Amino acid sequence: GIDDEDVVSMLKGPRGTKVNVRILRKGYPELLSFNITRDKIPIYSVDVAYMINDVTGYIRINNFAESTFQDFMNGMRELTGKGMKKLILDLRGNSGGVMDASIQIANEFLKKDQLIVYTKGRTEARNEARATGNGEFETGDLVILIDEMSASASEILAGAIQDNDRGT
Repeated sequence: GIDDEDVVSMLKGPRGTKVNVRILRKGYPELLSFNITRDKIPIYSVDVAYMINDVTGYIRINNFAESTFQDFMNGMRELTGKGMKKLILDLRGNSGGVMDASIQIANEFLKKDQLIVYTKGRTEARNEARATGNGEFETGDLVILIDEMSASASEILAGAIQDNDRGT
């Protein structure tokens, strides 16, 4: 067998160039051939955003990247437009990423001056991130789903909500 890193290095190449891939598919006696044009692969942090019922929205964030906050806001605004009053935010399996994105999202849920997170180093002063009071979902019911794989930026977001008694 070939390990994952070897496969990735064989598939990677200059944008716009082609690579031929042959795949063994169940039910086919021979390898199937595909020509793939190499391109940038967009990574979306927000998997899904939809209404579960008339008033409850569901948004799943699989990681925190540079675009996560904007992806989240797009989803939230779309659901608010459909009548969302309650939100289930799914962070299960989200191992984190860009801390700023989780702070920006926490800000959408918290009232002015509520503490989101603080950092402090051995030689650095305490640095706090607090809610601005401009959040678009400061009062609706909020549930955050986490599991043992939710880490880093996910924990910052979930912890801020828990510490401020903002959601379940």
